[in-house]
Amino acid sequence: MLVKNVKGSSKVSPSPQPPYKSWLEYWENYKKSPLDPGKIYKCPACGKGYKRSDFDGCHVQKVNSPDKKWYIIPLCSSCNQRIDIFDVDANLLEDVPSNL
Repeated sequence: MLVKNVKGSSKVSPSPQPPYKSWLEYWENYKKSPLDPGKIYKCPACGKGYKRSDFDGCHVQKVNSPDKKWYIIPLCSSCNQRIDIFDVDANLLEDVPSNL
């Protein structure tokens, strides 16, 4: 699935609703896929290996789609800064709550 980072999302959606402390924690809960802090995971965008602490819960939008919703996906901190279009597994996308 082609996606792009949502520019300025931290101003509109700075943090999820409690009980979540971060968007990564929100993603882990809704995907029922907690990341082990001691394990190495591949970033879905660049494929490089990182520990959980190097991932952010990132806001992205689908590209070339009528769907304009925002989604959360775990990306490495570097990929969270990307301004280009990149490919990720669509199954990793989690909807951002519409009440924001």
